[in-house]
Amino acid sequence: MNEAEKFEDLAKASTSLPCCYSFRSMLLNIRHEISSRCLKIISHSYFETISILVILINCVTLALDDPTTDVQDNWQIVADYVFQALYSLELILKVLGMGFVMNSGSYLRDPWNVLDFVIVAFGYLGYLQIGGGLDLKALRSFRVMRPLRTITSIEGLKILMSALVSSLPLLMDTIVILLFFYTIFAIAGLQLWHGILRKRCLNIETGDVDDSKTCGYQDCGEGSICVTYLSNPNWGATNFDNIFSALLTVYQSVTLEGWTDTQLNVVRAFGPYAVIYFTPLVFIGAFFLINFTLAVIKSRVTTIYQENRELKLKKKNKEKKKLDSILQDNDGLMEDSNKNLLVANMVQYVEMKKQEKGKESITIKLSNNRFSKF
Repeated sequence: MNEAEKFEDLAKASTSLPCCYSFRSMLLNIRHEISSRCLKIISHSYFETISILVILINCVTLALDDPTTDVQDNWQIVADYVFQALYSLELILKVLGMGFVMNSGSYLRDPWNVLDFVIVAFGYLGYLQIGGGLDLKALRSFRVMRPLRTITSIEGLKILMSALVSSLPLLMDTIVILLFFYTIFAIAGLQLWHGILRKRCLNIETGDVDDSKTCGYQDCGEGSICVTYLSNPNWGATNFDNIFSALLTVYQSVTLEGWTDTQLNVVRAFGPYAVIYFTPLVFIGAFFLINFTLAVIKSRVTTIYQENRELKLKKKNKEKKKLDSILQDNDGLMEDSNKNLLVANMVQYVEMKKQEKGKESITIKLSNNRFSKF
């Protein structure tokens, strides 16, 4: 196809069905204008600030809600509608500005926006009714999901949650070490102190049992004997009678919650050598392994923060390069504008020649250095 035929096709495309083309162009312009304005709104710093304030105020209203009654005050009902409308408006603005799901970078392509979409959708379930006038009041409890929107609104929380989720694979080895450590000490406690925490002092004259402390290694005193009682300390929760209870007792000791009482009960029933068991349990389990788990999470959080900082830096450099390229091409705008004017004049020239010579073909030789881009 020569250059003349190209100009003829261009002229046909611009003259055929002008109404359809103009209407389509108008719709595209309207769509582009709406999308650009919505994108400008959601990109503004005040938009995120207002979103966070709305979420915080909504948290206050939810805290003032009385869960013991199904009757709400009028201001609570109005506030619920207002907050749902504001969340819906935010969703609509983001969908119009970013697109819904099809194009790259659209609203639902971001997992955090999926969380927002689910929260807004569940908010409407509280207003639904089933046939027969049955109101789904229980679905109003989904409003408690609204404070989760703070995660998507605050950049630091998003990074922190991403770090916690991404650190789960790294924590698998640490969890295996912890379980191995707990199992070893639980088996040792089961072998050494099976049923030993049931020992209690029984008063021979009255038949009363002193349930406050154990006995065995420590004497009960005159008038009392050490017997096996029916229950263990802490309402039967603290014992080494089976592997599951032993694991629970070891875990409780590692958390440093009441481990001294457990150690004293074992010492009274077994002897002072029980300190050899609890010393490495507390130092290794509580002060080393637990902190080792926190160190793994901390390292992952640091890595995520560094990656996010590098990503922002790359994005800024990319925008700077794009701006520089635009400024460099700015000098050639006048030349391109003149070139487009020459093309339009050439199309008119082709139409004029066609009218003069009928269907006779026209050969137009164009300079490559002036119309190469066309």
